[in-house]
Amino acid sequence: MSVSVLITSEFEFSPSLEAEWLKALPPERQRRIRAWPERRDRQRSLLASRLLLESLRRLGHAPAALATLRHPPRSRPTLDLPLQFSLAHCAGRIACAVSTGGTVGIDVEAMGALVAPDFPLYLTPAERAWAGRSARRFYSIWTRKEAVAKAAGTAGLPALPAVDTTPGARRAAFAGRLWRTAPIALGRGWIGHVALADLQAPLTVEHLPEAALLPA
Repeated sequence: MSVSVLITSEFEFSPSLEAEWLKALPPERQRRIRAWPERRDRQRSLLASRLLLESLRRLGHAPAALATLRHPPRSRPTLDLPLQFSLAHCAGRIACAVSTGGTVGIDVEAMGALVAPDFPLYLTPAERAWAGRSARRFYSIWTRKEAVAKAAGTAGLPALPAVDTTPGARRAAFAGRLWRTAPIALGRGWIGHVALADLQAPLTVEHLPEAALLPA
């Protein structure tokens, strides 16, 4: 088993390329993305799908596999392949994690001014005490929680209070089990974590330039 994470910086691309990349997705996913009014949202989602496609290519899967992508409500997205994956994006960064064994989740956030006291319902007393009024510590906790919830297939705010990041360094407890949480380097101004069901799986992280995702 191995887990790989691909990351790229957000960039804009042409409407014609947007239409081309949409065609690689299932019809229902195409319909949903086209309905989003913000071009930025559409393009971030498509960039995430491009990272997923690149991950599949590296594992020897055909590009047509992307056409089996499904987004079940209140659950992790799936493919008709023997692997698990998770996608995340925020202002400036897009990320994709793929696991050939156990489940995986990933979350990335652009650093802002939010602090732990702003979210008492979602952080445990121990988490709030550790974070204090440090924005960096708050976003570190938040991305760990989000990544674990996504790995467990219960993404969404209601799950976050039950994700406890205090059991130990790079471990979190949720749904009756321990999860490995590893930070991913995104550059100054961003924070992200990947969560793994397998506590010992090899993990690789690679940053891809814009040129690696554009047509030759």
